[in-house]
Amino acid sequence: MNIKDLSQENFHKICVVGGGITGAMMVLLLKNSNMFELSDIGWIKPNLKSKDDFRTTFYNKTSLELMKNLNILKKFKKNDYTSVQNIKVFGPNYTSPLEWDKVDSKKELGAIIKNDVVLISIEEQLKGIKQYKSFVTNTKCNKFERTLYLENKTFINTHLVLSADGKNSYLRKLLSINTINKKTKHIAISGFLKQSKNHNSTAIQAFTNIGPIGILPYESKNLVNFIQSIEKSELKKIISKESPEHFICNELNKFFSKINLNFSPVKKINKIDNKLSYWDLNLNLVLNPTSYRTILIGDAAHSIHPLAGQGLNLSLRDCVAALTAIQNCLRVGNDLGDVSILDFYKKERLPRNISMSVFTDLMFFGFTSTSNKTQSLLTRGMENLNKTNLKNIFRDLASI
Repeated sequence: MNIKDLSQENFHKICVVGGGITGAMMVLLLKNSNMFELSDIGWIKPNLKSKDDFRTTFYNKTSLELMKNLNILKKFKKNDYTSVQNIKVFGPNYTSPLEWDKVDSKKELGAIIKNDVVLISIEEQLKGIKQYKSFVTNTKCNKFERTLYLENKTFINTHLVLSADGKNSYLRKLLSINTINKKTKHIAISGFLKQSKNHNSTAIQAFTNIGPIGILPYESKNLVNFIQSIEKSELKKIISKESPEHFICNELNKFFSKINLNFSPVKKINKIDNKLSYWDLNLNLVLNPTSYRTILIGDAAHSIHPLAGQGLNLSLRDCVAALTAIQNCLRVGNDLGDVSILDFYKKERLPRNISMSVFTDLMFFGFTSTSNKTQSLLTRGMENLNKTNLKNIFRDLASI
């Protein structure tokens, strides 16, 4: 039977795939661009599984400026937003940290914001956009449009698809876009801890014996959200213990003993049980994040290690570049499927995404190396770098 006899047909000039922050931000940029009517935009937005998600993300200065311009920060409550005034990076064996503060940049270095709060704030501005709460199961393309077939027997014809469906993007697989995959043998663990001292709006990156950990200031003066990267073999040992949080705290307390900074487990966050989150840290990079009438954005195009805190910031830059490519194309009267959109996007984003991927890879594999020679070299390098203004290259790189 003809698929049209079994399905409901829809048309949108442009369609965004992905229900996370990147997908939502892309839809909001399109809506506010004044290039499209609301009915021109379609959003394929499967329901997210997680509820009561209190995890946070670091937003750099450029991302905060974008969010401010889009009125995303307008309705935030005091506890939703934690300004980052200082950043410290500790090498192995507690070497003197690389440190940046607000005085260096004359502005806050960024902010820690709850993921669910950001998503809710964006979605409130998108109530007039047609949403499809389903998954893409197939696609085909002709000279004039791409067709997306959904699990709920809906199919959508569109001139251009912006795919933000994550690092395991199914649309990317359907389009046979080649991906460079790298397995790190590491798992990410995220949760909340209490510090013995006021965090003073300081974000910390430390390369501990059990792996890199990011410690982000959160709400009250001594509450922090951590993301620990740890080998899978070590994770089994932690999970087998009665309290994995106590094990992590003990390791951190040893690492920070020289400054008498101690950590302890937290039972509840906003009256909700504090449960650890786990996910694989398999990294990927797409060298050609486009296909005919399709652009990959966010984790669908690149998934980097969280130790630099730049994953979502890269994704937001993808959204802005995609919008600029569309604006340039429509300004001269070209079709949304014109190759100029794909070429501009690749030229604008690929060098940046590759450089950040290489940078985080070198950091991760260098500081997790078991080679004493490598560890010693990196330690001396950090100590020497801290004595010069060259360290600000890393700050500026993370702010773009």
